[in-house]
Amino acid sequence: MFKKIMPLLLVVFAGCAAQVSTTPGKEIPLTGAVNVRDLGGYETVDGHKIKPQRLLRGAQLGHLTTADIQKLTKEEHLDQIVDFRTESEVAQLPDPEIKEVSYLHDPIMKDTGQSTSMQDFMANLSQLENPESYLIQANQQFVTDPFARKGYRQFFDILLANETGATLWHCTAGKDRAGFGTALVLSALGVPKETVVKDYLLSNDFREEENQKTLAQMKGADEKAQEAMRALLEVRPSYIEAAFEQMEQDYGSVEGYLTKGLGLSQQALQQLKKLYLA
Repeated sequence: MFKKIMPLLLVVFAGCAAQVSTTPGKEIPLTGAVNVRDLGGYETVDGHKIKPQRLLRGAQLGHLTTADIQKLTKEEHLDQIVDFRTESEVAQLPDPEIKEVSYLHDPIMKDTGQSTSMQDFMANLSQLENPESYLIQANQQFVTDPFARKGYRQFFDILLANETGATLWHCTAGKDRAGFGTALVLSALGVPKETVVKDYLLSNDFREEENQKTLAQMKGADEKAQEAMRALLEVRPSYIEAAFEQMEQDYGSVEGYLTKGLGLSQQALQQLKKLYLA
């Protein structure tokens, strides 16, 4: 099921943009990318705060302008990018090469080679009986799929190796693969679950304009197809809660997933906090 629904998500978002601030979850305004945010300022259960200009999340970066790049490198101190997309997605819209910024390809999903044409996508929309359930299953697969776990483990290794500067991780829309990855990082740092979920849901706010443009193109479609599209465009509490429940079911807790599912040691988790908390 995971393999069937994720190519649909790739089509939706392939066609769909700062000032330094410690306001948690604040968007970094860019011309060529949306949903790019600094996690700095989020508070942990023991009173620490995430350092600003260290952990950035976002959507695809293929349309970054020269001014955007200047802002990210000079103001946000970007020094590495982690790309969660498949090889096919990367080929369709590569990230720009940025001087003195490392690019690391870390796919979370296998590249199935399934069709990603808009015509096929629209045909599939009308066949979705319960579109929300597909996204729920996709988030569960982030926990259960060995390929996804390998990708997220590599992601943590990348973060653990970056002692200075900012890491920006992204997928296509910056909400599913990047959203779950962000939830893992925030949880590992000790940010309370309520805050983690709120950050996850902020993608709806920062993708609102792009989502409305996509929905406007479907005015002639039937209501079932439009609702399916809304389910794919949005993030909903049920999506991330499904991932949390799967981690608890399989590993006892989020920490259990981090240590047993991803193989991170307690020493590594403590080092993560040392690097990113003030």
